[in-house]
Amino acid sequence: MKILRRLTLTAGIAGIAAIGLFVWLSQAGDLKQSVKNPQELLGKMKSVLSGKSSEEELDPAQLAEKIREGNSLIRQSRLLLLHNMGPISAEVLQIIQTPTQSFRATGKYWQAPQSKSRLLVEMEIDKASGRILQVSNGQVIWSVREITSEADRTAKTDSDKPPQRLQIERIDLQRLSDFTKVTGADETESRVAREMQSGLAGLLSSLEARMDFRAVKQVSINQQSCIVLEGEWKADISENESEYEFAVKVFQQARPDLVRLFIRESDLFPMRYLCLKQHPDRSGYYAQLAMELTEITPLPNLDPSMFNYRPPDEQVPNDITHEYLSRLEKYGKASDAVIK
Repeated sequence: MKILRRLTLTAGIAGIAAIGLFVWLSQAGDLKQSVKNPQELLGKMKSVLSGKSSEEELDPAQLAEKIREGNSLIRQSRLLLLHNMGPISAEVLQIIQTPTQSFRATGKYWQAPQSKSRLLVEMEIDKASGRILQVSNGQVIWSVREITSEADRTAKTDSDKPPQRLQIERIDLQRLSDFTKVTGADETESRVAREMQSGLAGLLSSLEARMDFRAVKQVSINQQSCIVLEGEWKADISENESEYEFAVKVFQQARPDLVRLFIRESDLFPMRYLCLKQHPDRSGYYAQLAMELTEITPLPNLDPSMFNYRPPDEQVPNDITHEYLSRLEKYGKASDAVIK
């Protein structure tokens, strides 16, 4: 049980949408015209990748240009996901690693227009099992975590059902959207977007806000060409930064040293996501978390009811909207200070 809790927490700090905390969007404006031609950008990325100079041979101006192009590709991927993609479903595979152990989680992801997402991930560790459901209908996000141990399974209740460690959180996305409209916050700005965007787009906005990316190579995944982007923390992101509910000490232990994102060239869809950590006992990295989406299937439509959730009558959800409002307010004050 303790291992499962620790890994759930670790994955959340690492920015994993499935196990940790999704950042969700309430109502995005129509940004289709701000999405640049991805093929033009990919052409630039390919010319960079085909260069013979090593990273050490790049002068500061060349390195800065690579980072600008890498960050731009992350942004374009996010905007295309939000505004140029119809309903999809995908299988989700996650491998969570410590320096000595490896754990597997599987699930499914659904996405539809108007910021609707649904993610279900399940995993078992030793004699404990965990289930995470995160649902957004564009107005409210529900995050449901259930952990059941062997003792829970054998315990008897009045209904002869095993008790579950259940946690339900609620975020009122309409309040966040109303707040940004009143304050004039730019919902496309990465810091604001990561508080308001859902699903894979929310993951990308979080990465965009906190890391600088550059293209490092091209690879093929399931016979599909992908650009590999490698991300490092922005210079102004403190190692002690812990903007969510996680303890700073745990954050420092779990914080990845590098992130690699595999973007499909044909439509800039993020297919694979790696969080890499320097191994404590030997040179090199281990994949703290690997997430891959497979069987990505375009669909004509999805039943709207699958993006709704109603908590059990006996459960009182924890509304954490105020935490998101506080961060959005802080970003607004920081922007005002820069302007002044």
